[in-house]
Amino acid sequence: MQIAFARAFDKRASTLVLCFSGFATNPKFFAHLACDIPACNIAICYDYRDLAQVDSRLGLCNKSSLESTFLPPVLRDLQELIDRHRHCILVGFSLGVAVAARVIGAIDRAGAFRHSIAINGTPLGIDTRYGIHPRIYARTLEYFDVREFARAFFGSDDVAEITARAKAMKSPIMRGFNGDFSTLFGNVLECKQELQALQRFCQAWGECSASKSGESRAGVHFTHAIISSRDMIFSPMILESTFSHTHTQCHSIDAPHYVFGSFTSWGKLLGICVPKVDSSSGARFWEARQSYTENAPIQATMRQNLMRLLLSHAKGREFEKVFEFGAGVGDFSVLLQENLAYTHFVCNDINNHASILQARLKPKTRVAIFDMHDIKNQPLCLERFDLIASNACLQWLNAKEILESVVPMLASGGLLLLGSFGARTCYEVREILGIGLEYMELEDLCELLQELGLEIVESGSETLKLDCGSALGVFRHFRASGVNSLSGNALNKSKILAYQARFGGKITYEPVYLLAKQPKP
Repeated sequence: MQIAFARAFDKRASTLVLCFSGFATNPKFFAHLACDIPACNIAICYDYRDLAQVDSRLGLCNKSSLESTFLPPVLRDLQELIDRHRHCILVGFSLGVAVAARVIGAIDRAGAFRHSIAINGTPLGIDTRYGIHPRIYARTLEYFDVREFARAFFGSDDVAEITARAKAMKSPIMRGFNGDFSTLFGNVLECKQELQALQRFCQAWGECSASKSGESRAGVHFTHAIISSRDMIFSPMILESTFSHTHTQCHSIDAPHYVFGSFTSWGKLLGICVPKVDSSSGARFWEARQSYTENAPIQATMRQNLMRLLLSHAKGREFEKVFEFGAGVGDFSVLLQENLAYTHFVCNDINNHASILQARLKPKTRVAIFDMHDIKNQPLCLERFDLIASNACLQWLNAKEILESVVPMLASGGLLLLGSFGARTCYEVREILGIGLEYMELEDLCELLQELGLEIVESGSETLKLDCGSALGVFRHFRASGVNSLSGNALNKSKILAYQARFGGKITYEPVYLLAKQPKP
């Protein structure tokens, strides 16, 4: 398996689109797509002739986390590539969906991808119910004809029509094309080698799966599926059946199997599933991930107070399932795991802190990377938890919307533990600069939770002053802790001097604490 980049690698890019191409589909099939996603690297995995070497190192039936030192170089490169990006989007095309499901399911640190998109393929690839039927695949392999494959791939029998379509989209794949499709897909021997490798890979992967559902047997849950109505390789009915019993959103489009020819850019293609591929939300915390813990003393005080509040009422209770949202780099997660008896622990963040969290937290912690505003579209929302906790995150979200989604996730008798901020927080910044967050008062939070059917066990607030030494120190503190919500033009020398004259180096925080309970019937 090889990895190529759609354009020169950008070390500063925060978003990664990782595409597993299909059989015989090398990077030139994507070269016409413009990269119109801000600060984005696009990596394409292709050429699966050596899959046997890759898969033998993964261990077919063992999906536990693997040490990087035991991985083949190409998988180590993938793992490092994933870890260095804030947002990761997985795209699998055709049989590349099956490769992505297995490979990423094994090496991903438990949930780095906010969106996973299957395009005209299934997680099992070759299967009697959830893919290309093994007999059909075997016959294709035995009698492989590159011209017949091209016909199904492009959805046309006419070479002239295929060439005209490619020229219309200015695709480099048809540059110099003279009717010989082996110049596009490779010669028959190369194609058969790749088909055989994919056949063995899919068969072995299917054999080690015991579940009845094709999707649940896969190593990756695909959040979206794009299904071409004119697909002549994967039956649209099979594709719809595969994803019908999961939390996968299906999007049907009028296109042949090679769907990329119908688009001019990655943004337009992914926009079918994800209207806004990247977002500035959470960016400041990603930039401050290395400096957050030592520069966020207020949040440290809050998590200690929340822990005491919980323990005073939990009284040695054992929690079957715990969910923490807005985990960041895991400071509160560590404290929860050290002090609670639990069986399952799930933590979420909008940023890909998966590698940091997996390194800090106990084994088998499940990390789920997604925007909490999208919680209703996540499989997680169907689960029930005995404890849902969050510290210093709710103020960045639409609190009403989030709590309306989160409260139904509490099991009977379950506890909701929240730490947030009140209206006096950073009032100095609002006075000098006229900007700041809109904080929900503690009384309003309690009222909302009661309207949602919860009992308030205990709530309270406090006022804390932090002395940063100078006005400049205050704004450096914001930057290092990731809480700086200032626009680029909001701060200048005169405003820093005004802050210094009015408040010196002090800043006010008003932490609020709340413990609520889902009543038993």
